[in-house]
Amino acid sequence: MLTVATYNIHKGHSMTQGSRVIQLRAGLNELSADILCLQEVQEVNVKRVINHTLKGQSQLASLHDNHYPFSAYGANAIYRHGNHGNAILSKFPIVSWQNIDVSDHRLEQRGLLHAVIEHPRYSELHVICAHFGLFKGGRNRQAHALIQHIEQHVPPHATLIIGGDFNDWNLHVHRALTHHLKVTDVVEHFQQEDVGRTFPSLIPWFKLDRLYVRGLAIQASKIYSGPTWRSRSDHAPICAHLL
Repeated sequence: MLTVATYNIHKGHSMTQGSRVIQLRAGLNELSADILCLQEVQEVNVKRVINHTLKGQSQLASLHDNHYPFSAYGANAIYRHGNHGNAILSKFPIVSWQNIDVSDHRLEQRGLLHAVIEHPRYSELHVICAHFGLFKGGRNRQAHALIQHIEQHVPPHATLIIGGDFNDWNLHVHRALTHHLKVTDVVEHFQQEDVGRTFPSLIPWFKLDRLYVRGLAIQASKIYSGPTWRSRSDHAPICAHLL
């Protein structure tokens, strides 16, 4: 069994209670995922006081804990006091990784983080963590870039996982990815299309976050919600058990 989750952690801040890095780390441990695709992770932010992290570590290092000895990070947005981007945390070795800039314009910096993971069951396991833009035209171009990248760099026989915040409330990206890449949404696999709402975590209404797989059997999937999860981020995480 392989357990995978995707989660936009909102730079370690909840909607109402400020910095929640310690609580967020507890939430990641609760997911018990073997592989985590995280968006809006801050590697560095010198404006945040040191006790918002654990033992003065960076936010990324704080989230590792002992559960995830392997990680890859791709900075999307870089500013004077720090940076944030996508991260993949794994219990299995990351053989290689690359960060692909798919920013549509300077004010909205986005990326794809692609990692190849060594797993005893799968000869070639590709994991892509994505964060798409707020505007339809940009999202469509980013979807095209993702499709093109996978067609060029992921063999058809390889096991593929794509997790991320696609900001895809109108389903245009969803339809493009499922059609061109033949991937399956882990939530819609079991339920009707009117499910999968992850944003805002206070009252989930929009289906912004997705977890897609190819070459894997989906055993179960779940969106985590409730008061505790609402206090950790403005998004709800998606988790799936795969074979």
